[in-house]
Amino acid sequence: MNTIQLKKGHERAYFNGQLNIAREDLSDDTFLKDGEIVRLEDTYGRLMGIAMISFEQKAQGWVLTRDEREVIDDAFIETRIREALEKRTPLYNQEDTTAFRLFNEIGDGIGGFTVDNYDNHLLITFYSRGIYKIRDLIIKTLMVELKPDSITEQTRFSDQGKMTINNRRIMGNVEFPITVLESGLIYSVHLDEGPMTRLFLDQRETRKTLMQNSSNAKSFLNLFSYSGTFSIAAREGGMMTTSVDLAKRSRELITENFNANNLSLDGQSIYIMEAFEYLKYAARNRQRFDAILIDPPSFSRFGKKVFKVERDFPKLIQEALKVLKTGGHLILSQNLESFTLNQFKRQIDRTLTQAGYSYTLVDVKGLPKDFPTVKGYKHGKYLKVVTVEINK
Repeated sequence: MNTIQLKKGHERAYFNGQLNIAREDLSDDTFLKDGEIVRLEDTYGRLMGIAMISFEQKAQGWVLTRDEREVIDDAFIETRIREALEKRTPLYNQEDTTAFRLFNEIGDGIGGFTVDNYDNHLLITFYSRGIYKIRDLIIKTLMVELKPDSITEQTRFSDQGKMTINNRRIMGNVEFPITVLESGLIYSVHLDEGPMTRLFLDQRETRKTLMQNSSNAKSFLNLFSYSGTFSIAAREGGMMTTSVDLAKRSRELITENFNANNLSLDGQSIYIMEAFEYLKYAARNRQRFDAILIDPPSFSRFGKKVFKVERDFPKLIQEALKVLKTGGHLILSQNLESFTLNQFKRQIDRTLTQAGYSYTLVDVKGLPKDFPTVKGYKHGKYLKVVTVEINK
């Protein structure tokens, strides 16, 4: 087993439990091989952990164990997967939900891959070629333990800073899209369309809150609506919905989800527009909403315009305020890994204060329980959903 060494002065975080290995923390990484199991030491030769090298955007590798007596072999991988599945046993006993995460990379003990269940159709996402080297073992273990109806693999490999995403059916004769249940509602899912499955499992709790509609909101604006799952939940909660997305296909996907739930589209609006353009249009036409949900991508391009969530989210809030009713709610969602919840809350506070608004913090949400995170990987808590009531 090769040994890699941390730079002097970079060991404290690892002593405190950090699991993801950053490239800038290593004294030398030129000889490392993707997928290699190595011994991680500080400059004094003290063990920091036994790690797997994983060349991906998130990390250079992951500490798998701090016990040097523990052998990293097939049995180790199988055990971690089985333990994760065992923890999800209660999810299989739900009658109203058939889609959830089964393995959440380092939160379940092995970085670099996730496994999602869509009514016994599995999607395995690999984030590095190193982890992909043990794909056969992962697939075999899942097939033995779960006997799935189908398995689709998705690879997200980075080469020279450019991400390439590919989907491939591994087993099962299924025609997508399929439908799944979540909190009693029906959603369309497609596992062969690249990175987008039509249903983001990590936002389950946000949709559940919209269904409950404790604020008794009557009108709901869903920006960056994609397949309209938030709009479906809001309509179930009694709200009239307006869905906005730049992609022309969104109209078809939203309509499909409404029809699947026997929800009438009468009075529900769908706009194929860029979000900022729609907000200006809504302001000109004096449209007003009781609740506005803003869930943008971390990065996107529209013509010559570039959207970066950490920079441009305040602009979205400012424009949304112009079409929000007095006492209305802003539901603000952000999933940039490097942007913490505290940073996001400060950004919201600064934006609203500078705009001259007072507000009440109503709710803060993160990842659901089937997306476990660990203290040693702070970027694992990427999802932040903050709801505020605007008082002015």
